[in-house]
Amino acid sequence: MSRNHKFDDSIRNPFFSLVGRRILLIMILLSGFFTVLTTLLQTYWDYDEAFDLVDSRHYEIEHIHADLLASSLWIYDLTSVQERIDGLINLPHVDYLAVRSENYLFEAGSPLDVSKMVNEYPLHYDDPDTGKTQRIGTIYVESNTNAIYNDLVQRFFISLLLNAIKTLIVCYLILLVFHHTVSQRVFKVAQFLRQYNPLDPNEEKLTLPHKRYIMEKEDELDWLAAETNKITQNMSTLYRNIMLERERLSDFTHVSSDWLWETDADLKLTFCSDPMRLAFDLNPNQYPHLDQLLSAVGCHQFIGNLHRQQNFSMCEEIVPIEGESRYFVFQALAHHGIDGFRGFRGTGIDITALKTAQFELETLNHNLEETVDERTRELQENMEHLKAAQEQLVESEKLAALGSLVAGVAHEVNTPLGIAVTASSVIKDITHTLNQAFEEQTLTSTQFASLIKQVNDSVVMLEHNLKRATHLIRDFKQTAVDQVSEALTEFDVKQTLDALVASLHPETRKIPVAPDVNGEANILMYSLPGVITQVVSNLVMNSINHAFDETDNPKITIEFERQGDHLYLCYQDNGCGIEESLHHRIFEPFYTSKRGRGGSGLGLNLVFNLVKQKLGGELQFESSPGKGVKFMFVIPLSLSNQIARYASENKE
Repeated sequence: MSRNHKFDDSIRNPFFSLVGRRILLIMILLSGFFTVLTTLLQTYWDYDEAFDLVDSRHYEIEHIHADLLASSLWIYDLTSVQERIDGLINLPHVDYLAVRSENYLFEAGSPLDVSKMVNEYPLHYDDPDTGKTQRIGTIYVESNTNAIYNDLVQRFFISLLLNAIKTLIVCYLILLVFHHTVSQRVFKVAQFLRQYNPLDPNEEKLTLPHKRYIMEKEDELDWLAAETNKITQNMSTLYRNIMLERERLSDFTHVSSDWLWETDADLKLTFCSDPMRLAFDLNPNQYPHLDQLLSAVGCHQFIGNLHRQQNFSMCEEIVPIEGESRYFVFQALAHHGIDGFRGFRGTGIDITALKTAQFELETLNHNLEETVDERTRELQENMEHLKAAQEQLVESEKLAALGSLVAGVAHEVNTPLGIAVTASSVIKDITHTLNQAFEEQTLTSTQFASLIKQVNDSVVMLEHNLKRATHLIRDFKQTAVDQVSEALTEFDVKQTLDALVASLHPETRKIPVAPDVNGEANILMYSLPGVITQVVSNLVMNSINHAFDETDNPKITIEFERQGDHLYLCYQDNGCGIEESLHHRIFEPFYTSKRGRGGSGLGLNLVFNLVKQKLGGELQFESSPGKGVKFMFVIPLSLSNQIARYASENKE
């Protein structure tokens, strides 16, 4: 019978199910084994019980009825003795009784000639007068054991027969349940897989039948069906993708201008693309050995790589095709299996155009060397001119700032000097009045005291304003010297910043705003004080010119502290701030928001260059609209000689 017929019969008839029949056979064998075992145990227990009953019956005769028979014999009540044993013979498991004395024999039943159980017990009589026990006879008992054996055997076979019938019925019912719940559903899965076609896009999903009462709503076979649907769906997707990739690879192979080839273990071509086949005029039904084909065109390096049977790449060869020398680069993967080398799969790329361009490029490079040198010299000259222009612009910016500072300080100094001139004129007039009154001898003590008081007040005013002018000139001088000089000097940070703020008072009072300098006193730096004052001065002027147009209570805060061997300097104002989109441009040269209104766009660029290049520090910037700006500097407290040399070189 063919496998298809067995498959169809197994679906229809549960007895044709190989798994079902094997399970049925195993269940019958196991059930038969345990049935025989339990029946034997039950028969053994019945055997013990039956013989225990016989023993108990004999025990009853020995210990109960023997005394009564002995009493009847003692008083020679022979009729009572016979009646008693006739009654005892009717007891179960008592088939023959005999009472023997010296002169008498009493019997009940018939002696047995089959398998039997025999016991003989003495008859004793206890004389109440003398208190002595005398033996007056025996009682003999026979019980038929053959009947017990026959009964046990009969019950054993009846139990086996009933259990066998029960087992067959239960096994058949289990086989039916197994057939409906397992076999048919497994056959359904197998039938679905047999008819499964991965290219059929309308393939129906596997659905298993359900029987009420004997199946769960969702059991393991339903899980199997769900997983089968997933696997078949994935297989369909994978198969379609493979077919698509195969079709795509075939199209690429046919349209590719490169050579695609494959060999077996003997280096015989098993596949090559159309461009390669046409180049060598190969017969697609009979490919030659690749090494023999290449030896005819002189590709010795390629042949050596093939004979080594290892992966290779960048194997450049010249192949003559139709009378023209073509440049190719070959590479291949060597495939090895359990049985050793299996062949190559490789490509050949036509690089003739690339080689031609390479040759032309080499020729062009020789001609371009002089042109490049000439352009390089011109570029260096332009860079030197640009650097000089940049230095000139920076110096112009510094001088412009210094000129503004001079004008402001001159205006600031005029006020105390004017007051001093006025005070000196008052003193001169009072002195003239005092001398005239003294010469005319009209000077009174009251007039003298009044004039002296006016002189003292004028002297105090004169001294105060002269000191104020001196202080302004000293701060201006220190600031101007710092801004012009770039010599390394040891200076006190707070004193330098305080002097700078004082010198900038003519500009800051226009807002008005008073920069607040906060920091530890006696922090000494060995650096370029002019550069630091130039940085802070540019930041203050930048705030004055751009930050406080719409600010009610302008503030400028300059804070500094020592952080190890560096100075941390933070400049902050509460002005209009800068949009985030402009943060990357504020340090660009010539960028200003007040083009044509006095802004040069070099202030913050100068700050950036001075901090990074001359002070060897780092700069960070934070700002948001309406929240002012914040510049944070970390500057070495002691400027190294290398940075100093770099600063001097830039200045030169």
